[in-house]
Amino acid sequence: MNEDQIPAPTPETADSAEAPKPAARRKTPARSPRKKAASAPVDAAADETGAALPAKPKRAPRKPKAKAAETAPVPPTADLFAVLAPAAPPPAEPAPTTHADGESIPATPVEASVTADDGAGTLAVAEEAAPAAVDAPPPAEAPEQPADETSVAADAAVPAGPRRKRKRRRGKGERGADEGADEAGEQLELGSAPDTAVSEPPFAATPEAVEAPIAPVEPAPAAEPAPLPPLTVVSLGLDQPPTLSAQALAALREARVVLGTADALDRLAGFQLDTPQELCAADSAHLDVRRVGHAGSVLVVVGDATGDGPAPELLAELGPAQVRVLPGVGRVQAACAALGLSAEIVSVVDLRRAPLAALRGQLRAHRLLAVPVADTGVPGAVARLLIDSGFAGARVWVCEFNSGHLQSKAWLATELAELRDPLDPHAVLIVATGPSAGVFAELPGLSDAALGEDAGAALPVSVRALALAWLQPAAWETGWAIADGEASLALEWARAVPTARVRAVGVEPSLLGVSMARAGVGENLAAVASATPQRCREWPVPEAVFVRGGVGLSDWLAAAWARLAPGGRLVATAEDDNARADLLAFAAEVPAEAWQELSLSRGETVAGRLRFAPAAPVRLALWRKPPAAC
Repeated sequence: MNEDQIPAPTPETADSAEAPKPAARRKTPARSPRKKAASAPVDAAADETGAALPAKPKRAPRKPKAKAAETAPVPPTADLFAVLAPAAPPPAEPAPTTHADGESIPATPVEASVTADDGAGTLAVAEEAAPAAVDAPPPAEAPEQPADETSVAADAAVPAGPRRKRKRRRGKGERGADEGADEAGEQLELGSAPDTAVSEPPFAATPEAVEAPIAPVEPAPAAEPAPLPPLTVVSLGLDQPPTLSAQALAALREARVVLGTADALDRLAGFQLDTPQELCAADSAHLDVRRVGHAGSVLVVVGDATGDGPAPELLAELGPAQVRVLPGVGRVQAACAALGLSAEIVSVVDLRRAPLAALRGQLRAHRLLAVPVADTGVPGAVARLLIDSGFAGARVWVCEFNSGHLQSKAWLATELAELRDPLDPHAVLIVATGPSAGVFAELPGLSDAALGEDAGAALPVSVRALALAWLQPAAWETGWAIADGEASLALEWARAVPTARVRAVGVEPSLLGVSMARAGVGENLAAVASATPQRCREWPVPEAVFVRGGVGLSDWLAAAWARLAPGGRLVATAEDDNARADLLAFAAEVPAEAWQELSLSRGETVAGRLRFAPAAPVRLALWRKPPAAC
């Protein structure tokens, strides 16, 4: 075929440089590694007649294809996704989209071109919405190209579409020498793209939709489980069936588990509770509560939980914040009410928790005592103790609870001691001591008969009385009485304050036990046979300490002062010159608050004549520790 047979190129089949452009083209600037540049200026335009403008000098004209489809230029319309007829060559690369959150940006005209591939029929669709970014750098300077009226009208008619992230394409500067191969590769990429980018319907982006940021949806916090209520101790009282308050019923129905003795749980049968129940012993309820856990549990007690149950022990172990006690009428309150006595003037000595010696330490003249027992033989033992302590004329009321009914009967101590009939093991004894025969001293000052064989080595009664007056021991305090071989002041202290916890240091426990029974001292006195000042660190902190002068007085004074609680009192005596020197040496380091020396003479009758034999003077000193700073 010669040159004459080759047809001349027409405007419809000419190169893309000579083809008419439906809209103004923009040149893509060089891309930034972080942000995409704005739209490029138009690189080609069409005149009013539709004639193709001359090609740019940068691109060489392509060779005409053998068979090219004849197409007519399609004016741009407002449809963003209209597919043009296949004839137009691929246009210049559109500018990438630059995101600018929070700004309303008009979109540029959208171009769509379809190119027929050689024999494959692959369509390449290109679309672009290029909003101008607010924070994007300005585009490179380029000569402005005139745009026809149709292009301007199309720009105004195209609505603002959604901003989409486009796939990055190479610019013209990155194209290789083989322009046709690169264009074919780009057409293949566009042809294999998913259809969702093209088939997505357009919408009008209002300024409110663009500018208003979407608030992030915070996940709802997980609901924390409600904490379990503290241990509740419910007093069932003495009535059968029990009369419970609304608060007690609510606690029983909402409990995790209900604990109690067999008698207590049987009394709850009429309430038809669905709560799990568990048996526990009366004397080991605190151990069972610790085993099952105190939170959310309920402990039921027949009578009053404070007087007849383990409520005091649980409060001391767990603390008031972890234990809630619902009171009720107990045996002691019911017995006092039946006799017309006020519970405020009655001292309770619970022999269910303490030995009989605890009652001996509480015996005083003209006292009212309430004694709950736990054994049928205890009432007779109480009556015999009263007789041995000089209260043979004491009156005892025995209050028994049979089938929920209270029955009381009065006995003299001598009559009750000879009684052989069985009594209620859960009875309550109300004791009125009456006048005393003088066996036990009512005020400080134990007699020589009460001291027994230790009376000769004991401190004089005047010294014991003055030491206790300076110590001022309280009913709730702990004290030390340090003496070598005798316990006269320890016995006097424990007898005067029966609820105080006293430790007699330097006394044999067996000998002290005999003296305690003879002096009428209860179980609030303990003995330490032999001890050193260093060992006192193991004992509870005392609030009051008495030290009788002897060997090692200076060491005991230093150790006792170091262990003494803030606000505590220390009283020491010296009966010889060495002990007096130790007192003066310690007073030089810690000034004493008070000093006193007693010179005593004992009167004796010899051959019908009264004589006074002077005794060695006794020097006493008092120290008071400063209270703790608030």
